[in-house]
Amino acid sequence: MIGFQKKDLIGLDVPHNDALVVSIQIARAMVDRIHTGEGSTANILQLAVIQQMGLKTKINKSAKSLTSFNGSTTVTVGTINLDVYFLPIISLQTFMVIDEVLPYNGILCRPWISKINSIIFAIHQKICYPILGGGVGQINSDQVMARKCSAQELKKSKQTQFLLMNQADMKGVEQMDFAPRD
Repeated sequence: MIGFQKKDLIGLDVPHNDALVVSIQIARAMVDRIHTGEGSTANILQLAVIQQMGLKTKINKSAKSLTSFNGSTTVTVGTINLDVYFLPIISLQTFMVIDEVLPYNGILCRPWISKINSIIFAIHQKICYPILGGGVGQINSDQVMARKCSAQELKKSKQTQFLLMNQADMKGVEQMDFAPRD
């Protein structure tokens, strides 16, 4: 049974709102600064990481458009299939390759989480997965690295832009009063 207890919080700075950032073996390299979570439908690696691994020739070149939750679009260089190791499991994953500098070297999300049947507990900064034959494997997040990546991401982000809306745009939208009440 996979579960977490209060003792699993020992050593963590709580309360927190940190992302899960892990170091994990991909192909024959240990790759740090991998963001994990259920927020994305694509696994992503930076082109620079693929180049450092010496695997650029293995990229299946095909430009596709990736859109993030804030509406920004990135065009991929292509895809690459690589083994992701989390002992004793090896999972073949397809990664979208992007040529963009990000605070994270890559993203492992829903395709990976589903394939290994993992459970993510952000508050505990852990990813747990069942091991064939019994037992539970565990990957711990690096809370310090997660905070460094978040700070780097905030520095690079543009200021939020707001669109002014007129009354016609608001037709059919429920109006709510957020004024404090006595």
